Amino acid sequence: MKKITKLLSIMITFVMLISLVGCGEKSASTTKDGEKKKYKIAVLLPGPTGYFVATKEGIEKAAKENGVEIEYADAQWDASKQMSQVEDFIAKKVDLIALCSVDAIAAEKAVKASNDAKVPILAFTNAIGTDPTGKYEGLVSYVGQNEVNTGALCGKTAMKMLGEKGGNIVLIEGRPGTNPQRNRRAGFLNEIKKNSNMKVVYTQTSNWEKEQALKITEDLIQKKTKFDLIFCQDDNSATGAGQALKEAGLKDKVKVIGLGGSKDGLQAIKDKTIDATTYMSAVEEGAKAIETSVKFLKGEKVEPLTEIVQVEVNTSNVDSFKGEW
Repeated sequence: MKKITKLLSIMITFVMLISLVGCGEKSASTTKDGEKKKYKIAVLLPGPTGYFVATKEGIEKAAKENGVEIEYADAQWDASKQMSQVEDFIAKKVDLIALCSVDAIAAEKAVKASNDAKVPILAFTNAIGTDPTGKYEGLVSYVGQNEVNTGALCGKTAMKMLGEKGGNIVLIEGRPGTNPQRNRRAGFLNEIKKNSNMKVVYTQTSNWEKEQALKITEDLIQKKTKFDLIFCQDDNSATGAGQALKEAGLKDKVKVIGLGGSKDGLQAIKDKTIDATTYMSAVEEGAKAIETSVKFLKGEKVEPLTEIVQVEVNTSNVDSFKGEW
């Protein structure tokens, strides 16, 4: 009898130990059934550009590594449409919304709606609000560049190219109302005002499109507008502007600065179609957005800002960079 009692005691103790081990293996990332939770993250893009092809590559890579399900939406550069997409994903009860905004100010409503519904929201690439760092109350984090600093970098490049004598500058800008368009402009203008001989003589939007920038430049040439440098807020536009100058036989007289470090932009420097651009990894930016989202969902601490810094690319260092988009 004593042996049986002792055996039962040992068996009960063993079962209790097994139960405790099982409990210890459960975490905030497991379901009630003990299975690993698969987070669903909604990724909202503002509209189609080559840049987001590379960004999505980084998103997909990080999602696969972290076992995350991604659902995309593209607003086609319509802020109202993007707001509706945010509301749809809130209704679907996704675990987190990763938003690349169409309009920096309009997207503030998206943050409020998400906060009210207790759905975490993160911003990437295009910041929300007016803070050039990208910090905004109500966001999990902002992953991307400081657009004012990027614009200032291009301003410094322009000043080096034109020297103390300065010159006339044409600005070809991106989609109006976006954080990059506003802040790249602010950073550039703030930098070049340090030289009173630098003068902006014309500003127009190309909506990030090569053909539009080409047409803008052709029109300026036909009107005999005098300018010494064109600053484009993206590489697509820069290659278009440079092509127009080449076809008119004026490229040796006018400098062109792009931004973004695309494959075409880097090649255009080698081909002497443009003179400089900037570079940061779009793949890294996309991956960081998902990695930061997952860290937050797991209850880990995340910083309000993950800055990705642009660097200057010109003929002296272009071979050191590989385009992603």
